[in-house]
Amino acid sequence: MKSLLRALLPLTLLFSTGLPAAMYKWVDENGQTHYSQYPPPDREYEALTPPPPPASDAGQAQQELEQLLQRQDEQRQAREQAEQEAAAAEQQAEQRQKACAAARHNLRILTTTGRARITGPDGVARYLPEEERQAKIAEAQQQIEEYCD
Repeated sequence: MKSLLRALLPLTLLFSTGLPAAMYKWVDENGQTHYSQYPPPDREYEALTPPPPPASDAGQAQQELEQLLQRQDEQRQAREQAEQEAAAAEQQAEQRQKACAAARHNLRILTTTGRARITGPDGVARYLPEEERQAKIAEAQQQIEEYCD
């Protein structure tokens, strides 16, 4: 009986130890990385957490994977939409800046020149009457208020 206990004792010790509770990682003076159950006494180390146990249900693992992939796809779509919105906002800001510059230019021309001359769609140039010039000045000022910050 004692011989049987002596034979079984190493086996029970072997199977009862299981995996180590903690693992440690450190780099020695030669730049080599080491892993151990015990931290080194004379240098900095990183305590590693053990990985989670494998899923016992393959169907559940597949479902979790599909959910993760769906969340990643949704995040990608949201990121792409945000990029498109940012590009549209940038384009709109650029158009507003151009409209502002054009309105300021028109106002400067209308207020600094004596008689304003414009060319119509038919290619014929004419001088603006004072009433029309004042209306165009008011229109340019309104555009400046609308487009310029």
